[in-house]
Amino acid sequence: MNRKGLFAFGLAAILAAAAPASAEINPWIQSELYNPSKWDSAGPQTDTHWLHPGALKFGQKWGWFSGNLQSPNVTGSWGGLRDRLELQGVAFSSALVGQFAANPAGGQIPGKASWLNDWSFGMFVDFRRVLGSAYRTYFTASFDVTTGSPSLTPSYVGNFFPVQLSNSTYPQSQPRLVHAAFGTQLFDNTSELAFGRMITGEDFAFISRACTSLNQAICANPIAGARDISFPTYPNAVWGGRFKVKPGERWYAHAGAYLVYPTLGDPALHGVEFGAPDGSGVLAIGEAGFNVGTRAGVTGLPGTYKAGFYYDTETLTNLSTGANQRSTWGMYAIGEQMIYSANDSHSKGLWTWLSLSYAPPDVNEVTFMAAGGLSYVGLLPSRPNDTLSVVGAVGRFSEYLSSQGSEVVIELNYRAQILPSVFVQPDIQYIVNPDGKFTIADALVIGFAVGVTF
Repeated sequence: MNRKGLFAFGLAAILAAAAPASAEINPWIQSELYNPSKWDSAGPQTDTHWLHPGALKFGQKWGWFSGNLQSPNVTGSWGGLRDRLELQGVAFSSALVGQFAANPAGGQIPGKASWLNDWSFGMFVDFRRVLGSAYRTYFTASFDVTTGSPSLTPSYVGNFFPVQLSNSTYPQSQPRLVHAAFGTQLFDNTSELAFGRMITGEDFAFISRACTSLNQAICANPIAGARDISFPTYPNAVWGGRFKVKPGERWYAHAGAYLVYPTLGDPALHGVEFGAPDGSGVLAIGEAGFNVGTRAGVTGLPGTYKAGFYYDTETLTNLSTGANQRSTWGMYAIGEQMIYSANDSHSKGLWTWLSLSYAPPDVNEVTFMAAGGLSYVGLLPSRPNDTLSVVGAVGRFSEYLSSQGSEVVIELNYRAQILPSVFVQPDIQYIVNPDGKFTIADALVIGFAVGVTF
């Protein structure tokens, strides 16, 4: 890391250490299962979802094993132990997502299939309850294990935007440490400082509506930077810190700095690369956003709009010369808006979202990315929590990659919330010009996902 990078990261660490002591962890689980009000010392304004556990209803006994299929977790409240621990400030969460994908036509090798499992485990501590602290301060640690067969995208389809939740080319267990981070709310709960092992994509360029998609270029962080540089997304965490200001419901602004490096995400490191490998740098990022409608505490259809800018000092490869280059940048704008509500609570209806991003062509494979979609929640009166979605994305490759033009993904899926703790999601994707190349046949990908919270 160069001197400027060391100074920037060191300054972030000093600010974090000087702070007064005061997730749903897996984005695939239906957002209704996360309810921060259950973690009752969390403040209403600057609350950060990954610092808090999933919803837990008291008195659920052993959940399914007690005959209660409506429990938000299969194992319920562990015969009451989970209830007592949460009241004392300690909570646990775990989830399993399995995903099947196959390409019956197109791609590099058609007629192949892949099955992947992703286990996530988390522990959450509320120090305000545990220690009687005067500050709202939290700690979370989480762990992830991915198992299954080689992923469809690199092994058989050959496209750029991964069609599954993992992009591994080989079958093996991939356990890794994810979070190990603190967060504290400051200035009468109008600001929040978080630091430790964190994931940039859980705070920045994040859009929940995009996670109706099973395509990993679209889910959660549909921007060019998440595919080009070492932009940490789940389950890859790095050392970092973030400061957020949100004085009310209308607007927010935050900035962060993260230690990044070219081997970020290497499963052989198991999430415990605590040093600064060769080529390391600092990813500095800032974002501001505003809410409208009921999200802003006023009447009207809810929506959120945000824009951000990032600067990355890690070692990258210049696509025109092949030489090393120490920096790049990018920018994005994202919005999600409910455009039709079927009820007064706005829990059912039609949502739309759009994301636009740009990165310069010298070191970024994808220079422009546009993604968007439509989602209808509760289309069937008897299925109020189900979601029907059509989404799409296009990525324009760098002008220095002469053999690559644009890759397009179109996706249709239906997420059925079978029980509060279980969802099933059939999915179909069509990839045009995989990897931006006319030499790879357009691919049809079919599959489904299954998710369970424990």
